[in-house]
This record gives sequence, C-alpha cells and structure tokens, in this order.
Amino acid sequence: MPKKISSPSSRWPGAVIFSEPLNMSQALAWERAIRATQAITEGTSTDAEAMLLPGIFACIDKWELEGLPETVDMTNFPASPRRESAKLVSWLIGEVTSIYAGTAEVEDPNG
Repeated sequence: MPKKISSPSSRWPGAVIFSEPLNMSQALAWERAIRATQAITEGTSTDAEAMLLPGIFACIDKWELEGLPETVDMTNFPASPRRESAKLVSWLIGEVTSIYAGTAEVEDPNG
C-alpha cells in the first residue's frame, strides 16, 4: 500500500507518495544505488546524492511537492539552494531506507 509522507522542507512543502512494500525492481534499483555510493573513493556529497537519486526515484509513486513537477528525475530535481536540496535528499534517503529495511511504522488496522 502506498505511503504518503509530508516533506520536512520549507522550500518544497507537500508530500511524496512512496511505494510500500517495494517491488523487486525497486529494491534492486535501491541496492544498486547504495553499492554505487559505496564504490566512491573521491567525490562530494553531490556525487553521492547523484548516485542515490535514481534508486530513490524508483521507489516513489507520486510527487506532491510545491515547486516540483509530478514527475521528477535527474533533469529537474533541485540541486540548489544547496542546504535545502541536501535536506530534501537526506529525508528521501531516510524514508526509502526505512521502507526497504522494514523499519517504517506499520499502521495497526485494528487500532
């Protein structure tokens, strides 16, 4: 069942709808992105983010963030202002990691 989560970014408020659970293609895209970042011996945080974003994009069903189109990819994902962009990426990484690892809060259907 998709999981809608509110953005912590004041620059791009709204929500993102993540797939949950991830399907095999999504999990593979996320694992490949993680492995790509682990192979970096030199580079910046922007390099690492650029390697992780395709794995993140694969795990998102819909974008509902102000100022971003409904379909987000490497050509239109915001890289600046840097602090807000990094905050957005960090949040997305945390959410995908949580879903992938199974640590996302599970709603009790009887609760």
